[in-house]
Amino acid sequence: MMFCRLRVLGIVATVLTLSAPAYGQGGEGSNFSEGPVSTLDLAYDLYIGGIPFGQASMTVRIEGDRYTATSTLETQGIANRLWRSKIETAANGVIGDTRVRPNVYDSFSTRRSGRRQEVTLQFDEDGPSSVFAVPTYNDPEDFRTTEEQKHLSLDPLSALIFLTSSHYADDSEPCNITAPIFDGRRRYDVGFSFVRRTDVSMDNGIYSGPALICEVHYVQIAGYRQTLIEQGKQVPRIYAWIAALPSRTNPDRPFMVPLRLWSETEYGLIVAVANTVKLDGVDPVHAGSES
Repeated sequence: MMFCRLRVLGIVATVLTLSAPAYGQGGEGSNFSEGPVSTLDLAYDLYIGGIPFGQASMTVRIEGDRYTATSTLETQGIANRLWRSKIETAANGVIGDTRVRPNVYDSFSTRRSGRRQEVTLQFDEDGPSSVFAVPTYNDPEDFRTTEEQKHLSLDPLSALIFLTSSHYADDSEPCNITAPIFDGRRRYDVGFSFVRRTDVSMDNGIYSGPALICEVHYVQIAGYRQTLIEQGKQVPRIYAWIAALPSRTNPDRPFMVPLRLWSETEYGLIVAVANTVKLDGVDPVHAGSES
């Protein structure tokens, strides 16, 4: 039972963010093009049944058509007895009119057992062009992701930039967007679908104003066995409050910011709640009500 809870929370965290300190090429400075600079800083508290489970954070910088991003996910409390984990990621690339195109993605993770995993993905115009993993992935042939499945896919962190940019969504149903993701081993889709508009007031005072309620979809494509969906069980429904926040430095680049994600499961309520939201260095308290 606990394993299933951890897997579902992992999906929620995947939808959210993944980290902060940069490792390797992905987080290093790159040659930015001239243009307005936008920054987005997010941090979340994770809970299972009201019990703190961990924290996640993400930092994004966009200058002109270039971006860099870093993220971290770390378990805490009772979760460390069962599934201790820390994942740090970094990515950079280009934001175009119709797509996000990564350049390099780095991931460094440590587990409760002490096992470490490092992954670097290089990208070209068609998607992932090379995978460097330590330890090396030694999966059987029928377990691997094909080149066709990886075509035009994004790394997990660049996918989050794609999903949080309303530039790529339909104005009439702004949640309707899906990101194809490849993490060096697994290929899956994460997307949102529009449910309805609402007004929210965060208990922690982070935000008060109009928001969207969106359903989150997670679809396994290739690269791993069905460990979550067993005996006919389906992934529990996941929902999110999402606020459309305009950049103060670049009004043409609004962001779709997840404020709260939750999933009702047979094992309890799994929740991720934003505790920090800063857009261009400013806390957007009540910002939504001004738009």
